[in-house]
Order: sequence, then C-alpha cells, then structure tokens
Amino acid sequence: MAMMRSLYRSICFTSLCFSSATVNHHCRPPFTMAIGSTRFFSEDVTHFPDIKDPEILFVFKDLMAASWDELPDTLISDANKALSKNTDDKAAQEAVANVFRAAEAVGEFSGMLVSLRMAIDDSTGMGGEDVKPLPEEFVNALRTVYQRYTAYLDAFGPEETYLRKKVETELGTKMIHLKMRCSGIGSEWGKVTVLGTSGLSGSYVEHRA
Repeated sequence: MAMMRSLYRSICFTSLCFSSATVNHHCRPPFTMAIGSTRFFSEDVTHFPDIKDPEILFVFKDLMAASWDELPDTLISDANKALSKNTDDKAAQEAVANVFRAAEAVGEFSGMLVSLRMAIDDSTGMGGEDVKPLPEEFVNALRTVYQRYTAYLDAFGPEETYLRKKVETELGTKMIHLKMRCSGIGSEWGKVTVLGTSGLSGSYVEHRA
C-alpha cells in the first residue's frame, strides 16, 4: 500500500508537469533521451508547420516519425544542431523545440502509465485470479491520469493539431491498456483514442475490477 501511495504521488507530480508542458513551451530547453525505435507518422493526417529550412524540416519529420518512448541519440544530436544553427527560419526552430518538449512530457507520463498498470497487475494478478474492487489509491491515480491526459490534449491550439495527434498516437495504447485492466472506471475513458495503432481500435474490452 505504501508503494501505491508513492506511485500516486509520483503520478500527481509528473502529470502536473505533463499538463503544463504546452503552456511552458516557449521557455523550456530541449531534452535528451536514450536510444529507441522508429515508427512512421503520416503527414497526410494533419498539416505540418511551414518549414522552409530543409535541414530543420528533415529533423522535424524525423521527430514526428520516431517513437517518443525513447529517441535515438543520433536524432537528438541532429535536432540540437538544427536548433543551434544560424537560420532565418526561427519559426521552424521553435516548431522543432516544441516537438522536443512534447516528447519529453509524453515520455515521462508514459512511464507513469506503465508503472500504474504494473501495480494494478500486481494487485489483481495477470490472469485476474485475485479479482477485487480497486483500492482508493488506484481509483484516485486513474482519475488523475485521465484528467491530466485530457487537459494536456486540450491545451494544444488549432495550429498544433499535428502535435495533438502525435500525443494521442503515443499515449493512446497505454491508456487503453489501463482501461482494459479495470471495469467501472468511468464512461469518459471510452473517448480515449488510439490513433495510429492496430488491433486496439473499435470497442474496448473491460476486464476486471
């Protein structure tokens, strides 16, 4: 139980940073992360910013295509070069910086989602052999997770639709994994989308309390 309280406090702290990431995107520095994998992100989904500098455009597209669980060191290096280069396309550099900050917030929040899911698995058993009502700490953590998730998505302006959809892509699957672990956690969870994922779209399976 002490571990769950600690996890809940961590979720509250991290999600506060997560929900404010968009508000602070004009003053926060770029971040660094470790080696990861790459996924494809279609530009047809939404309109990207008008980036005229070809080097910055290349980095921007690579960032949008990469998994935000962990970014490759080479991509981080390329992005830092693009951000520090002397260019007249300052708006393009700001767009790349914004993607960096969103990726940092999503990476941290993703870790909390995985930790919460694992804590629920430990409590109920992977196969649901110890079915029981969720402790209050879990209920509060799930409520906080959903509130911060929706608040962060709502913080993106109309010109940042591409960034909002990327966040939905990165977090949607992990949010659905949480929903699949629990029933009766609120009908609002049915609104969570899994844009860009396969095998999870459509109706959502609710397993155990």
